[in-house]
Amino acid sequence: MCKNYYDQTESYKELEEKDKAILDKWIKGKFQLSKRTYAKGSSYGLKHDFERETGIYVYNGQFKAAMIRAGFTAIYENEQNWHFKMKERIPNSFYRFCIRRYKYNDSSLGDFVRDMEKAPEFPKESIDKTEIKDYLYSKHACLGAMKAFEKAWKHFEKNKI
Repeated sequence: MCKNYYDQTESYKELEEKDKAILDKWIKGKFQLSKRTYAKGSSYGLKHDFERETGIYVYNGQFKAAMIRAGFTAIYENEQNWHFKMKERIPNSFYRFCIRRYKYNDSSLGDFVRDMEKAPEFPKESIDKTEIKDYLYSKHACLGAMKAFEKAWKHFEKNKI
């Protein structure tokens, strides 16, 4: 069992309320319950993802406590860094459609989607073509990305339920 206070869930009580709320929203927006263990990152790696995206530093123990409070099951709690039974949440949107359809394609659409996935400010919840297009223009997307977007949007429109 780890002895470092900052790896213990008790350290959560030191986190400011506003940071707890931001952390909770981040966790619930990124992940959902699953029967399988999330293999892409432990509590330690995920806390760093949170810091990169929000600028808020949390201890490993604070992150672990927040995950438990959000309803996720920890695996091997006797280890310093925990894994959880969860999977990434993909919004029901243009982004979700593209991730499921093109993420692993070796094509311009696949490249576009992988770039979307890496962009933390991409409007992932959007189903508004103008909003997404405006975002791409604001980021000075190249012609190839814009063409891939238009092609993916046509497929998205065709497949909307």
